[in-house]
Amino acid sequence: MLDTTPDTGVGRSSVFEVDTVPWLARFSSFGSAHLLNGYRIVIAAPVADFTAANVELLRKTLAIAAVLVIAGIITAIMVSRRISRALVALAIDAAQIGNLDFDNWKVANSLISEINMLARALSSARNAIRTFAVYVPRELVRRIVASGQAAAGAAERREVTVLFTDIRDFTTISEQHSPEEVVDLLGVYFETMNRVVERHGGVIVQYLGDSIYAMWNAPTENPDHVAAGCRCVVELKAEIDRLNAANLAAGRPELITRFGIHTGIAVVGSVGAEDRRQYTAMGDTVNVASRLEGMNKEFGTTILASAAVRERAGPGIDFRPLGAATAKGRHAQIEVFEVTAPASAA
Repeated sequence: MLDTTPDTGVGRSSVFEVDTVPWLARFSSFGSAHLLNGYRIVIAAPVADFTAANVELLRKTLAIAAVLVIAGIITAIMVSRRISRALVALAIDAAQIGNLDFDNWKVANSLISEINMLARALSSARNAIRTFAVYVPRELVRRIVASGQAAAGAAERREVTVLFTDIRDFTTISEQHSPEEVVDLLGVYFETMNRVVERHGGVIVQYLGDSIYAMWNAPTENPDHVAAGCRCVVELKAEIDRLNAANLAAGRPELITRFGIHTGIAVVGSVGAEDRRQYTAMGDTVNVASRLEGMNKEFGTTILASAAVRERAGPGIDFRPLGAATAKGRHAQIEVFEVTAPASAA
């Protein structure tokens, strides 16, 4: 509806609706013409005629802003995913280092320089740990960490099964062959020994020249440790026989190995100086196993076990009694048994 208020001679504006469409009207009166005195001029137009351009500009501006926001969100998601993948890869790599697994290593690459710096630092740590891991039985480290005995000085009394081995006439072999040949021979020999011991749940605590010192039921518990040790020593004998057959065929010397196995209580844990320790077992049980290995020379046997082992070995392992014998350095005699189980019983 038009404004009908008295005219003051000054132009006025008014907004009204026509069929719900807003209009803008401008009123102006004639100030000098007598014939037109009392009349007014009205100029009206839809409000949209004045605001359409601005509304369209605003609409375009909002559309562009929305596109930019969406593009920014998509870009942020893509970047975050790339960062997330790189961080997950680094976490997997760190977990592999913690598990001493260096076989499936993947280098993480990222557009973020800080992540690349972290990846390079982790790679350096991996290379350093992998280098030193070859000097420590890898499986032993895993089991020490898993058993929670990584703290220095942690030691406990525990029943263990201990195995000692020795190569017959190794001094003569070393004298008749070059150091390089001897190292190659021992490399294959120790690899075979380590593989079989780990397969039967044991760990090689230490390499002693041409000998090994292996143990069961530590650092992780194994209720069947005596039987596992017996099955292991039988398979070790069979594997070394096959290795010696290959050595003879290739013109290399045989590595005839003797074994001594015993079970009993020992003190197990980290032993050594404050900043240089070794995980091992100590006590008479360890000494008896070592002495049994040496007593093979007296009896002309290959595998000697104690009465404690015979009593708990379980089925599948045969023993031949050899009577009581006095071991070097011990006053009490030892009931000695030769393990005679065939290789098929392993």
